[in-house]
Amino acid sequence: MQLPSEENIEKVILENYLEYQYLFVEFQSKFLSDLYGRYQSVEHGNLVLYFTKQAHQDILRKKDYDLSFNLSLEKFWDNCHKTNPTRKPIIKIAKDICLPKETTRRKILELVKQKVLNKKNKNIRWPSAEEHKKNYNLVTNQEIENVVKLISFVCKKLNYSISNEAMQEEIKDKFSFYWFHYLGAQLDYLKLWSKQLNDLELGFIFLQTAHLFTSKAKKKNLNYADLYDNPSIIKEFIGTSISATSIAEVTGIPRATCVRKLKFLVKMKALSEDEISKRYYFIPNTMSDSFFSREITRKVIKLFSNFFFICLRPVDIKI
Repeated sequence: MQLPSEENIEKVILENYLEYQYLFVEFQSKFLSDLYGRYQSVEHGNLVLYFTKQAHQDILRKKDYDLSFNLSLEKFWDNCHKTNPTRKPIIKIAKDICLPKETTRRKILELVKQKVLNKKNKNIRWPSAEEHKKNYNLVTNQEIENVVKLISFVCKKLNYSISNEAMQEEIKDKFSFYWFHYLGAQLDYLKLWSKQLNDLELGFIFLQTAHLFTSKAKKKNLNYADLYDNPSIIKEFIGTSISATSIAEVTGIPRATCVRKLKFLVKMKALSEDEISKRYYFIPNTMSDSFFSREITRKVIKLFSNFFFICLRPVDIKI
């Protein structure tokens, strides 16, 4: 059983694109719902991810001086409090997450006030308070399970056999290593949305219509080329629509905000609205170069193909 290359992983995702997208969009929707639920804003959540990734990087530096240093999920909270965060200028943080400098400063101060982040001697760090520990561990354990489901799908398509239990055990055992790379992929993914839409909540709301579309379209087992070479194929699923109320229930975003942002997506010609039912659905233009382009989707596939490969390689060595 040979370890698949990053290129092979990317290829099998392209060949099973809609089936994979159904799982991926569902995974990302849960991920963003959790972020929004905890921080009442995807942008706030994005900043927390940024500082959490920094915490993992600081922990990994301990490995430079002690090869036996414990990187596990079990030791993660203790490890966080043993590290000294590297100070980063606001302008650097703003550039990294694609937000205006003053917006970044304001949101960081809001998170400090909420005791999500901790500010000491001009250094910002996460985590701030011990009371976040229990909830963080619950959320992270669930997230690891969801990550492994995606990896398992790819492995199955590649006829590469690794048990979910072995993969979960490996991620928890070397948690800071894997989560540093995982958060890096998520931050880059959100940065693509920021550049495209200048509003992460727009992307989050758009994902809900995408999930509904893929849940129906996956039955056709279309590959990447099928969809992008013939975007009119979407017409077959035009009747698949969703209401602003349903999106609000799934995302936790207030319905009025969902309506406003959905109408903006209609104005962008990313979605269409039925004037009678007031429900929203995909249109062929959604797959055009102006919105959900080949370039963007290929970048996302590449991001996560790289992460999946990073996860599989150490487990393959152990086997």
